[in-house]
Amino acid sequence: MFAMKVIQIIARMNQGGTSRWIENLVLGLRQNGHTVVLLSGNVESNEIEDPIFIKLDGVRIEGLGRSVSLLGDLKSILKIRSLIKSEKPDLINTHTAKAGAIGRIAAIGLETKVVHTFHGHLLYGYFSPLKTKLIIVIEKLLALISDSLIAVGQKTKVELVGAGVTKSEKMFGIAPAVKKEPNSNAHSLRQKLEVKDSEFVVGWLGRLTQIKRPDRVLQLANALPKISFLIGGQGELKETLERNLPSNVRLVGWVNPFDFWPICDVALLTSDNEGMPTALIEAALCGIPIVAESVGSVSEIVHPGVNGYLVSNFGERLNAIVELQEDLVKKQKLGASSSESSEKNFSMERFISEHESIYNSVIRNH
Repeated sequence: MFAMKVIQIIARMNQGGTSRWIENLVLGLRQNGHTVVLLSGNVESNEIEDPIFIKLDGVRIEGLGRSVSLLGDLKSILKIRSLIKSEKPDLINTHTAKAGAIGRIAAIGLETKVVHTFHGHLLYGYFSPLKTKLIIVIEKLLALISDSLIAVGQKTKVELVGAGVTKSEKMFGIAPAVKKEPNSNAHSLRQKLEVKDSEFVVGWLGRLTQIKRPDRVLQLANALPKISFLIGGQGELKETLERNLPSNVRLVGWVNPFDFWPICDVALLTSDNEGMPTALIEAALCGIPIVAESVGSVSEIVHPGVNGYLVSNFGERLNAIVELQEDLVKKQKLGASSSESSEKNFSMERFISEHESIYNSVIRNH
């Protein structure tokens, strides 16, 4: 494998699974002898920037954040185009929708190869049918100026190909990598958050935004008053949640996943749309059984009856949690299976090797 120079471009490095993906990718490629430059815009006022951006020597691109601004976006395109010309990378890899559009437009007519990564998609759960059709058209056009496309997970790849975004042979599915941290003492972690050892705890970790549906946690909490619920994360729905918080729910803000999941008896995901959520993989590595919506590539993490439950409505969520509370032997068995399968399927070595293979193919064969 020859040493490559790669520019990674993302709209903003807010705390969450996508930042973990970028961190692992940049560090892994650098460790293997490749040169990697990271470009990112600013986070929004209700978000927290992941400190890893500074540690990775990220380059700030003003105007590249999440919000759309014609003038700001044009400036971002020109700035990125100038950097591509001066850095002369073998390849650029854009991430998420906005940076994917800006980065790929900036590279038009230049010699560098272009790869885009879909960290999920906007095919359902976000917009009206008309807007969704427009997004598909835009992604089809952007795919034409992409040398290759990556989807987070095989299911996400199938959905994007099925929507006609591109042909199957041009798109690859890659699962995230998660680095397991040493197991922390659950008792001491519970003490820090003032959670009693006797409490049965359901944990939810993610961005507090509508597509993640944290309101469903409150619905479950109201129906299960003897079970404790912990919600980790930040986002625009924080104040709304605080106003409607049942007594058995606590908001704990952003926390290290490996300081959060050992506290929990069950990991819960309630999203309307997902790629392949890193938070669930982290929960699995901690030996936590999972109750999750069957969306995106979640089914590549959660295997019903093996390490958790795939659900699609309130009744199924409720019944799964109650069953785990009442059958502690089953809870322990599913948790042990979670840990074993995650260590096998989400390794760093596989993650970097698959990226190197795609990058090498694009550079060598196009």
